[in-house]
Amino acid sequence: MSFQDIFERTFRSYEARFCGATVVDVPAGSGNTARWLSRCGATVIALDLFPDFFKAEGLQCNYCDLAERIPLLDETADFLVSQEGLEHIPNQINAFKEFSRVLKINGRLLLTCPNGSNLTAKVSHLLGESERYGRIMPPNSVDGIWCNSATEEKLYYGHLFIPTATKTRLFGQLAGLELVQVHFSEFKLSCFLWFLFLYPFILLSQLKNYLRNSRRNPAARSEYQKAFMLSINPKILLDGSMVLEFEKTMTSEQAQEVLRTNWGAIQKNQP
Repeated sequence: MSFQDIFERTFRSYEARFCGATVVDVPAGSGNTARWLSRCGATVIALDLFPDFFKAEGLQCNYCDLAERIPLLDETADFLVSQEGLEHIPNQINAFKEFSRVLKINGRLLLTCPNGSNLTAKVSHLLGESERYGRIMPPNSVDGIWCNSATEEKLYYGHLFIPTATKTRLFGQLAGLELVQVHFSEFKLSCFLWFLFLYPFILLSQLKNYLRNSRRNPAARSEYQKAFMLSINPKILLDGSMVLEFEKTMTSEQAQEVLRTNWGAIQKNQP
């Protein structure tokens, strides 16, 4: 199943919400999702690293490198759709700050990417530091580095930075984006087979870790609990893709001020 199919199936119930909304689609790829969003009645702003590949009739795609600044004004969008882009970006915290900057307050980020937290990915990394053991080599200069042409100076990255659920949630927090929903997109039998064997060990080890750190730092129990619940969530462990929905609750600057204040309070209350 393509990531465009995953997106349309997962967010089909959002069609009425997309109608009349401004939606930034980055990276836009060939334009399938942008075309579908336009049919829903959205005003679509399509951006991509390779805009020449965009083929959605009646829509325009402009250049954007998510490793840099998104070429839009602050608070432009009601929704920002980012599919299969985050795993190529070294500075993912900066990407989330840019997502936040472009979104309006209460706007939504709809993010899809390879799932570095599902059980097949965990086992693949254990066995060979590979995205998919037995099929994909560990990171290397042939598969991990891309060039648009042999003459272009700029290098791009393959799947070198596959996100995990807990890190992605934290990056959102740093940018004022709150994780509000984990969407389940595609059941993977391989994940389920590992789940039957590994889940009791995952649950017990993560519970032990949560209880130990909560006792040592009671003021941080609420934050630890959120990370714990995400780390044992079957919707993450069994899903072939990671589909997360964030809401912008504040700016990146406000979020970091809140985090500094909370950090100070936690340090003050440590035994």
